[in-house]
Amino acid sequence: EYQTVILGALLHDIGKMLQRGSFGLLDTKGQHPQVSSDFVSAFRNFFSNFIDFDLFQTLVQRHHEDARFFKDNLLCQNAPEEYRALSYLVSRADNYSSSERGRKSDDYQDYKETPMVSVFSRIKLDKEHPQLHRYHPNILAPENTFPEEFDLYRDNELNNHLQKFGEDFRKIEKDAKKSNLHDFDAMFPNILTILAKYAWCIPSNTQEEIPDVSLFDHLKTTCAIAACLYRYHSPTFKEKEIKEDKTDKFLLLVGDLSGIQKYIFNITHIGAGGVAKRLRARSFQLNIISEIISHKILHAFSLPLANILMVSGGKFYILLPNLKDSYEKIVSLKKDIDFWFYKNLNAEINLNIATMSLSGSDFRNYSDVMKKINQLLQRTKNRPFESILIDSGLWKHSATSLNIDFEHEEKLCKACNKFPGQQQEDGKFICKRCTDDKEIGQKLPKIKYIAFYEKDLGEFKDYLGYSFDLLGNMKHIKPDAYLVMNIEEPVLDCRLPVMHRFTANYVSTFISENDCDACKEGGNCSEKDHAIVGQPKYFECIANESNGRKMLGYLKADVDNLGAVFAFGLQENNSISRISTLSRMLDTFFSGYMQKLIEGNYPELYTVYSGGDDILVIGPWDSIVNFAVELNDEFNRFTCNNKNLTLSTGIAFVKHNYPVFHAVEMADNALDLSKDMGKDRLNLFGQTLKWDEAPDVIHECERLAKWIEQKQVSSGFVRNLLIYSWMNNEFNSTRKTEFLRFLPLMTYDIARNLPSANDKNPEKRDIREWAEDIKDLKSRKLKHLGIIANYALTANRGGKNE
Repeated sequence: EYQTVILGALLHDIGKMLQRGSFGLLDTKGQHPQVSSDFVSAFRNFFSNFIDFDLFQTLVQRHHEDARFFKDNLLCQNAPEEYRALSYLVSRADNYSSSERGRKSDDYQDYKETPMVSVFSRIKLDKEHPQLHRYHPNILAPENTFPEEFDLYRDNELNNHLQKFGEDFRKIEKDAKKSNLHDFDAMFPNILTILAKYAWCIPSNTQEEIPDVSLFDHLKTTCAIAACLYRYHSPTFKEKEIKEDKTDKFLLLVGDLSGIQKYIFNITHIGAGGVAKRLRARSFQLNIISEIISHKILHAFSLPLANILMVSGGKFYILLPNLKDSYEKIVSLKKDIDFWFYKNLNAEINLNIATMSLSGSDFRNYSDVMKKINQLLQRTKNRPFESILIDSGLWKHSATSLNIDFEHEEKLCKACNKFPGQQQEDGKFICKRCTDDKEIGQKLPKIKYIAFYEKDLGEFKDYLGYSFDLLGNMKHIKPDAYLVMNIEEPVLDCRLPVMHRFTANYVSTFISENDCDACKEGGNCSEKDHAIVGQPKYFECIANESNGRKMLGYLKADVDNLGAVFAFGLQENNSISRISTLSRMLDTFFSGYMQKLIEGNYPELYTVYSGGDDILVIGPWDSIVNFAVELNDEFNRFTCNNKNLTLSTGIAFVKHNYPVFHAVEMADNALDLSKDMGKDRLNLFGQTLKWDEAPDVIHECERLAKWIEQKQVSSGFVRNLLIYSWMNNEFNSTRKTEFLRFLPLMTYDIARNLPSANDKNPEKRDIREWAEDIKDLKSRKLKHLGIIANYALTANRGGKNE
């Protein structure tokens, strides 16, 4: 019965998508609940393998209560008595998801011609929102998720989309029949995947003024709410209590891992396993731990995957039922998780958890709920490991003593200097966690699937009592996997619990055994002849792909004012389904599109992490500069060029062997500087510029770099420009006229070192004209002269003569 309710809630509004078609099975008439019923009836044999079909059909057909808008055979109150309470349950879940008190009819406007509007179109803080942008119907793929300005669908494009949906659903049905499948737990993630694949771009309510909520998010959140209501009202299921909206029947839980950055980047010895392999592995490992914690909580409450509302970047939101023992369960889980971090990671990582009780009516202002629960979360961050360190209100002294016996210092792990190590073939001692880092790092470039197990069946064991495998194909997935996460294009296989999740894990790898021979710096490279095809490139190799100085660029970027965007950006239109659409689409950009953009246009880059609303990548210094500009351009295109949604970016430039932790700190500081100057900016070489200035400034950088390379401008002259830039900046910040001395100094320098304005060579005249323009105090060149000069010098130093 519980599984039937979950599936009924998940597919209750599938008719909203299918009633737009006009072919074969889907050439149906009537209101969407009737179309939903017709659809599930067409697949009766398939669904009957997993659930009570009669109840299931009733739930998808009778999930409305307002007789003004829906026919008698579509109303909860007219459902058979034995199903009526559960029909109300799905109806309430539907209403809470969309935060609507009543439904409007589907027949007073042409819903078939109404595309889904991008939720980014309506975000408004202190600037006007842009013209509405809409999505063409297409399968969920990063390149398909960019909205465009149009009003109506092209001929047959929606029909073709629905045709593909029907074909995929028939494939699931066929595979299930062929395998004699009766496993609901295997089938459910596949249904989630096919809905995400096709319903992400279909509006859940075409009668809204701005239909910007994805049908997928509405179905998923309805399912989550219905699962909680079922658990809360079981076993009595009294209609009056189900319809009561003021009782706190729900708990929203938010979890957030602290200490992530220090743990990821604090790699003490570069040579022990290779920092390039281990860095991405550590970031990936923490994402896996975050996933496993979410799964552990779901399993404790017997809830479906739909109840994980959001998960990304070490943070997750889960909707739970507010049962008598819910808090007790959460406290127990938190204690177990704290102990695992304390024992296995020396308490470097801490899980912060906050919970907030909700009633059905609270879903009407879900942004306010998000704001309050995140305030509660901030308070818990002041009490890390409370369950370990405090007992009955007293300090637990034994918890601060080392719980690991070290035989002697020589056997300490050479990679982390924290745990006892096992001796490797090269004689070095490496601990289990760092061994996992290395092995995960080797596998990551080639994996397509992550298989999770509740027992130690996977290759990577002892993760909070769970384990996982990293696999390149489905053949090696063990039958005991409770979830198989497909991290590339959505794949359906109802024999296994396969669910799609975008993951940005691209790293630059060795393509050929001859990569070292092809490298211009191969003769000076300490990693020469260490290339292994398919494995991540060493940071020295990545730096050697730079022009000029052989340096790495560390780029860190995130979305500005995101808390305000979620709290206020949607004004009063802030249902849980709309917030879910906003969050999922942001993650699609950073987890999905970034993977595609980097792999296609910047294969020399190394993704440390990208997901949620932020990104950290490493690459050749000049590639990183170009990537920064394209990243911002694509983010703007993705978010409808909405000026209320902006990106700030900081870049640090370092040598390949510079400690990673400090390099990331430098990028962090650069990001902070870009935000301190007003956000929506890029900071590099210690200076900040607005994004609309960036293309022109980089063009000037490249011009000056070319003149140095052609020996038409000397490096000494450009180094003097750095001094003049500093003096100009000091004048602008202090208004002390003594710093204006740079003007006569620069005038003299230009006259002495550059060609005449009357030179017969037009290119030389361009150089002089360019330099004369710098003398204008209002010149953009002068404003960003430090960036221009630094870039040009960096582009012309390096290699064997550095």
